[in-house]
Amino acid sequence: MSLHNDAIKLPLSDADLQHLVEFSNMRALTSGAIVALTDSQDEVTYVPHTLFPSPVPRDLYQKAVYVQAGFNELMWKVTEDDEFLTSALKSTIEVDEFTGRMFKIYKQVMQEGCHKPVTLALLRSDYMLHFQPNKPAELRQVEINTMASSLAGMSVKTTQLHREVLQEHGIPNGSQQLPDNSCIDGLCKGFVKAWELYGQQNAAILFVVQDGEKNIFDNIYHVYKIKELNCAIKVIMRSMLYLGKNAQLTDDRKLIVDGMEVAIVYYRMGYVPSHFTSETEWKFKIMAEQSLAAVCPSISWHLAGTKKIQQELSRPGAVERYLKDPEMIANVRSTFAGQYSLDLTEEGDKTAAMGIANPQSYVMKPQREGGGNNIYGDDVRAKLEELAGQQERSGYILMERIMPTVVKNYELRRGLLVDMQDMVSELGIFGVLVCKEDQVAINKASDHLLRTKNIMKNEGGIGAGASAMDSPYLV
Repeated sequence: MSLHNDAIKLPLSDADLQHLVEFSNMRALTSGAIVALTDSQDEVTYVPHTLFPSPVPRDLYQKAVYVQAGFNELMWKVTEDDEFLTSALKSTIEVDEFTGRMFKIYKQVMQEGCHKPVTLALLRSDYMLHFQPNKPAELRQVEINTMASSLAGMSVKTTQLHREVLQEHGIPNGSQQLPDNSCIDGLCKGFVKAWELYGQQNAAILFVVQDGEKNIFDNIYHVYKIKELNCAIKVIMRSMLYLGKNAQLTDDRKLIVDGMEVAIVYYRMGYVPSHFTSETEWKFKIMAEQSLAAVCPSISWHLAGTKKIQQELSRPGAVERYLKDPEMIANVRSTFAGQYSLDLTEEGDKTAAMGIANPQSYVMKPQREGGGNNIYGDDVRAKLEELAGQQERSGYILMERIMPTVVKNYELRRGLLVDMQDMVSELGIFGVLVCKEDQVAINKASDHLLRTKNIMKNEGGIGAGASAMDSPYLV
């Protein structure tokens, strides 16, 4: 099934294409829709982006926005349920060393009674539009990100870029089909509210970032917006290696970095094992959890974002355990793709048999973020056969493969020949949750991100080099 933006007649003539490509790339550069080319961050290029916004059914977009508050609440309740987290992850932590170490930290700070008064969660729930013959497209959740839910800054700039491209192409009213996008404003209001609830006017917000981060500008736009909302807030950026060597924890659990008390620790790294090059990074990870600072995500939120938890929440009665509104429960559940356990049990054996018999219908997922980790197609069969009878299989889940709707667009990426492509899109809805103890101060959706890729690419992600920034054109 294909979705079309009838206002834009494709393909473009060679002259129109050349003009719009030059206009779009130059406008991206001058508006700050950029990424670093080198680790030194002193050379930049335009962020990969589509030439035009891509069509998204209005009703599905509105549904994704509506259910985000439900997902925020659902994930919060999961993080508060030690019994559920422990039971759901018991097999995974035996075979996945990285998740297992995170779980040990979680248990350690639980036993030490390291309660955090303030909760800050910045989420992003990602969806694709699932197509089945003779049926309208449906919303299917790919995953929910509880850590480093990035690209809000780039998303806002892409929306503005596409408004200007439509105008340049002679479709001035087309921009009315692009939903407003102030996602970075919503996220940063979450930072400011959590900082206020922490209650120390001189405390800083700490961004934990990688040295040589090529997506540094997306981080910087968060800093600018926080300062715009409250110029008194200090925001600092440090690597986890630096923090492991230099951060301190006082007897009264204040986290101190370079002489400053820290109110919020915001991780933009730490979601894959390669981010931990030594015990020094792990030292800071534990220290941050032991502190009074609000950590985004805290260790329980990190664990709640694993694929295993997503699979366990798809079981009958799991969502109902945490949400009470029947309408919200029904809408949340309707976005779920099939999720299946690969534990070394009778249930897991049946799942493995399904994947081996029909590998094209499933995706095999480990407990990792950041793109480039999933297993597709015949590789699913090969991996499942390789892991037959081995405990390592418990580190994966099997997910029903979403069959996305196809759109026509042009991808603009440095060094890539520009040509019209068959592409598929992934819609992300940002969410913000801020609590003081058990009192909710903010629980809302915060607009959107759209990423689009060539239909032949399995993996997504801007950082992974597969997707391009996009904007939803509501149809």
